[in-house]
Amino acid sequence: METSSRELQAAEYLEKHQIKEVVSYLTSALLFFRPALKTLGLCTEDEDLQDDGHKITLDKFKEEVNKRMKEI
Repeated sequence: METSSRELQAAEYLEKHQIKEVVSYLTSALLFFRPALKTLGLCTEDEDLQDDGHKITLDKFKEEVNKRMKEI
């Protein structure tokens, strides 16, 4: 009975926090976003996309896109 209760709690937690959707989104990002950035010329082949720990706002993203578009 304890196991089924824990499994039920785990399933409820996953559903409440949309964990499956997040994992699906991250998988899509891994597979599709980087090639799309390369296609647009916003990311070079050797560029290392690492998270610097800072939140990226829409304004920061737009500024970076505009900067790179001017370089192109």
